[in-house]
Amino acid sequence: MSNERPFTLVSPKLHSSKRYLALDDSGRALFNYVLHGQHQNSCGCSQIKPAYAAADLIWPAEKFLLYRGKLLDGSLVDLDADTDEIYIERWFKHHAKGSWKFGKGIMSQIAKIESGRLQEKVHAEFAGTSLGKAALEAEEAEQAAAPSVTNITSRLLGTRLMQRGG
Repeated sequence: MSNERPFTLVSPKLHSSKRYLALDDSGRALFNYVLHGQHQNSCGCSQIKPAYAAADLIWPAEKFLLYRGKLLDGSLVDLDADTDEIYIERWFKHHAKGSWKFGKGIMSQIAKIESGRLQEKVHAEFAGTSLGKAALEAEEAEQAAAPSVTNITSRLLGTRLMQRGG
């Protein structure tokens, strides 16, 4: 599998979280699946089709949908049922370390989120982190350095050939 990671970090604080502890065993199993399962990525928002998740968990699809709703009600996730995308709330509280290059990779993942509402939310939360700020600054610097049509035209007009008229 191409996006398989050798490991994923999970904060030990998870196991003392009131929101997490308020879930029953099935709710915790689903949250763990969403949090660090094979669909998860570095922006914390992944698309998980109900039938696929139900097959992975060996649950009926109705149970997955019921518990997905409980994760939403417990403020552990945000979701868009139309796109089947699930975002782990407070993701960047624990996953905002790395270089600006890693941050740019996160930004490219955020750009792939289909749900406009979730994309805006994830982008805003990421932009509020030091990693997000560094990645955004790097992107702005790259865009400023990129040649524009105006700059290219000005440079061409400034050449000796163009100034002599032929």
